[in-house]
Amino acid sequence: MGVGAETPPGGLPDGIDPARAAPGFDAVVCVQAFGWGSDADQLRLLRRVRSVLKPGGVLVLDHSNATAILRDYRSHAEAEVDGHTFTFERRYDPLTGRSGGEVRVQRPDGSACVLRDDVRLYHPAEVASLLERAGFVVARVDADFTPGAPVTADTRYVQFVATTRVSALEGHRGAAEGVDLRWAPDEVEFVRPAIERAWASLADVPETARRYDVADPYGAKAAPVLQRYFGMFLEPEQVTCGAGATGLLRSLAALAVDGFTCTGHPEFALAAAELGAPRGGAVVVVDRPGVSGEVMGLDEIRELEADVVIVDETCAAYLEPHDSAVRLLPHRRGLVVVRSMSKGYCCGGLRVGFALASKDIARRVREVAAPLAVSALSLDLSLALLGQGDVLRPLRERIRAVKPSFVDLLPEVAPGDPRVPWVRVPASVEGWLAERGLRGKALPDGIRLSVPLSERRRRAVLG
Repeated sequence: MGVGAETPPGGLPDGIDPARAAPGFDAVVCVQAFGWGSDADQLRLLRRVRSVLKPGGVLVLDHSNATAILRDYRSHAEAEVDGHTFTFERRYDPLTGRSGGEVRVQRPDGSACVLRDDVRLYHPAEVASLLERAGFVVARVDADFTPGAPVTADTRYVQFVATTRVSALEGHRGAAEGVDLRWAPDEVEFVRPAIERAWASLADVPETARRYDVADPYGAKAAPVLQRYFGMFLEPEQVTCGAGATGLLRSLAALAVDGFTCTGHPEFALAAAELGAPRGGAVVVVDRPGVSGEVMGLDEIRELEADVVIVDETCAAYLEPHDSAVRLLPHRRGLVVVRSMSKGYCCGGLRVGFALASKDIARRVREVAAPLAVSALSLDLSLALLGQGDVLRPLRERIRAVKPSFVDLLPEVAPGDPRVPWVRVPASVEGWLAERGLRGKALPDGIRLSVPLSERRRRAVLG
């Protein structure tokens, strides 16, 4: 499906309703239709195009390179084509990047018309920034409609090939037939006793739900419990509580306004792009464990060359507490470790996350994080769970015991760390999975499958 030169500023062609079409298109093509309207119009257009593309869909965006145009820019010019005389009167404003004026056309029969012109001339870097802010990832940039041709200052036409940046929510949409291996609902069987003990420890649930901790807006009271859990000292100011890891990561994106490199949670990259942060820079974000199931070593994190390192440990509950990057807080400046109660603890509905920061950056974390983001009841229950120590040992032992047989079942697999309850398989295995009634979570470079843990799910998968 192509969206081309008839695209109005900030909108889609007549007949395409984003609410009804999304997400339905594999690709959108926009040729010589970019720059009409304001910068806000272009950003609005790109975001609407993204809304009608399927996850992973492709946008081919062509634009005229301002550098090449301005080399030969003339305020007045005339040309004659097939008896038609064209007179160009225009002016370029370097402060706004706009070229405006009119073209007078004198026809052979003596009649004439005037075409008015007002367009924003973009440099390629500006277009790349708009694509990032709109939620795209630039896969390739070509010159003059020649695949692989490098873009130079003399390139007249520049084509961006971009794919949609996938939100963390995409893989959870829709019901699955057969055995749904996008997540592991049977994890709770190995942690339920600890959850029940935590609830039982709350003396007066209705009264706790009424409490509003305005005197402790960032949940600093969690510091002693987290200190015992990780076996290391933490100042109260080093702890910032938020509405789950996703909420915290979107807030922390404000630290990356000068640039970022993100191999972790997609919501961070989306939020940073919306703020106009360029790719590459002083902030590095990593998943630990990552989507591949591998676990970055603590020495690797310590040696990362960046002013700020944000380690997303949403899934690190599957590791032993002493193996958390939190242990590096006294030894590495600019370090923020994000934890949550979702994976492993099976309490994602509490919407509780913890940002644990090295002392030098702790104040900046609180400056960008929302205060009072966690209810007193949710925080108290989370601390009652963590206060029991390493309650996930039974779950960890179960994962180690059953993961090898699941790995052996698959025709092609990247098993990852033995403590992590998922594996990754290539997209080519999708047909093999469908034949067996199995569904995984689609990723840009493959499929993630959760390891079945309960005997019921294992029988359904292994036969």
